[in-house]
Order: sequence, then C-alpha cells, then structure tokens
Amino acid sequence: MIALATKVLNDYSKMLAHIEPSNLGFAQSFLPHSKTAIREATKTALSHLGNGQPELREALIRGYVYLEQFVPDEQAMVLMQAAMPGEHAEIETASEATEIVNAIKVQMAVALEEIRDFGRSQAM
Repeated sequence: MIALATKVLNDYSKMLAHIEPSNLGFAQSFLPHSKTAIREATKTALSHLGNGQPELREALIRGYVYLEQFVPDEQAMVLMQAAMPGEHAEIETASEATEIVNAIKVQMAVALEEIRDFGRSQAM
C-alpha cells in the first residue's frame, strides 16, 4: 500500500514541479491520478510517517490542500479566459471566474481542516 502511495505522490509532485504556482485554478486533466487517489495516497503516507520528518509532513499537507486548485477542465478554461492579458473578458465570464476562485478558496480551507483532523486522529 505504501509503495502505491509513494508512486502516486511522486507522480503528483513531478507534475506540480512543472506548473506555475501563482495561478489559481488548473485543469484536473493535468493530474497524473485522480484527486481521490492523491488524497488517499497522502493520508497513507502521513500515517506511515507518524510524527517524524516534519518537513515532509508539511509538504504532504500543502500538496493535499493545493490539490483543490485542480478543477474540472471547463472551469479551468473559464479561469484562463478571464485572465487573458489584453483581452476584455465578458462580465459574465469574469463573474463566473470569481465564483470559481471563491469556491477553490473555500475548498482549500475545508481540505486543510480535513487533513488537520486526520493528523489529529492519527496522533491519538
């Protein structure tokens, strides 16, 4: 189980190394595995780490939360259209993009709380 989790997380980290971290919202099709598989791999890795390797634990937690920035491809296209320099995004597109960004932020906060709760349950 840990071997599969390691492979999934290695694939995910390699993909993350090739994207611009300042963007908010990426197409889910960029992911090398499903969001569910990456979440489960992260939890498996955190379970095996215990309280050791705090830097790796933090990186896993950040990756878990960052996963929420991967949205359905259609939503990623809206975000890209709204961010096009020199283009005048329609008000409708800009409004939809704002809604998507706000949803991403909420989902990231939920993911952070979820992974913290998971960590607390593992410490017991």
